[in-house]
Amino acid sequence: MVTWHEAFQAFLAGCGAFTCVCVAGGWFLKIVKGVRQPAVNVFEKLDNDNKRIKRLEDEIDYISKSISVLMRSNLVILGHLSTNNNVGEMAKMEKEIQEFLINN
Repeated sequence: MVTWHEAFQAFLAGCGAFTCVCVAGGWFLKIVKGVRQPAVNVFEKLDNDNKRIKRLEDEIDYISKSISVLMRSNLVILGHLSTNNNVGEMAKMEKEIQEFLINN
């Protein structure tokens, strides 16, 4: 027959074991979260970097197109200055510049 004292000790031992399991589980979850968190941060940073790279590539493309239009217009102006007879090309280039500015 089990005495009251032995039953109480068994109860306390069970409570202690339950507490140990809960604390160990909590630490396990904390460790898993700590290991997983840096990976999430890395993926967020990579996503931000990819967005920034895409934006920079778009800006470089726009600048490249702008430089091309500027260079062609300079050539047309030089041609007009040298021959004083390229009015038709000047009008075409002006229209092209206006379209470029409107579209971009």
